[in-house]
Amino acid sequence: MHFYATQDQLAKALSSVSRVIMPQNNMAILTGVQLEARDQSLLLTATDLFTTLQSEIPVEVSSPGHVVLPASLLTDLIQRVPTATLEIETEDASGKAVVKYGKNRATLHGFGTERLPEFQQLEGPSDTITIGAGVFARLARELLFSCAKDETRPILRGISVKLDAGRLVFAATDGSRLSHTWVAIPEYRGEVRECVIPAKILAEAARLNANEDARLTIGRNVVRIETEASVLMARLLDGQYPDYQRVIPQDYVVQGRVRVSDFRGALERSNLIAARDRTSSVRIRHQVGQLDISASAAEYGQTFESLEFDSHGQELDLLFNPTYLLDALKSLEGEEAVLEFSGVQSPLRIRDTENAQYSHIVLPLRQLV
Repeated sequence: MHFYATQDQLAKALSSVSRVIMPQNNMAILTGVQLEARDQSLLLTATDLFTTLQSEIPVEVSSPGHVVLPASLLTDLIQRVPTATLEIETEDASGKAVVKYGKNRATLHGFGTERLPEFQQLEGPSDTITIGAGVFARLARELLFSCAKDETRPILRGISVKLDAGRLVFAATDGSRLSHTWVAIPEYRGEVRECVIPAKILAEAARLNANEDARLTIGRNVVRIETEASVLMARLLDGQYPDYQRVIPQDYVVQGRVRVSDFRGALERSNLIAARDRTSSVRIRHQVGQLDISASAAEYGQTFESLEFDSHGQELDLLFNPTYLLDALKSLEGEEAVLEFSGVQSPLRIRDTENAQYSHIVLPLRQLV
């Protein structure tokens, strides 16, 4: 194998595909990135067996072929190459690759003639839809923080996806909070499809889709996201996602609008105290036109803040995890948020005034009597 490439394109592609590689695994070859030179292009592939990411860049191919090289070492080297162009050549079946740049060279030891394991392909019927540029980035901001971080319930580490007539619905929950949003797909009139995708896939899709449209394909076992130069595939998660619709309130005893910056600032200051108490909670009291936010820690002190709240409804006194509220506020686009309280020990819904599709549900903490 022998090809010539531009340093910036190769460095960018290596950095992209290497993100799916797990730092710890039982197969040494999975720490590598596969380079396959063919038809005046270079296909780069990395996988962790559950996810695979491919990126293709134009190169000048003198001799086609493939090699798997240590991803971290190759990426670090190419990023530091001082010349605009470079060449990579494998001399024999040993897997050694020579990287030449100017009058200089480096030899890297690869994995012989081995290839990365073949990734599972799409099976059964599938549907493909187009996602506009930047949409996955918005979805990542609105959903990822609500996914579970531990392995107690693996299905909650994923994101629920439902493809229905006219729209694509997403939900993420860790059992204490829920993010819910949807994207209009007016051209879709096919069958209803439901699946759970790994959260990691949405994070990667956000990067690939930042400046160009993507094609999303949902199959029976695999989800695939394609852009002009990259293909991302992942196995769907097994298991039944919770029926999250049951926790979305239908009636509210308090509704109102608050400035996001004011609410966020008050919560951040209150959290300085709340984080030092074992309960890690803030108290929110509602009176018509006003929200009072307070926190206390026996050994550190107390905070009290009062905000203007354009509201109507009954008086309430609730405890919340301030981190959950702050995470939700950071996901909003508009300057104002709509807060809808459904009662004592009942969920609070936070809605974005600039994005009607998106809402966030958070459960209050149980108060000790």
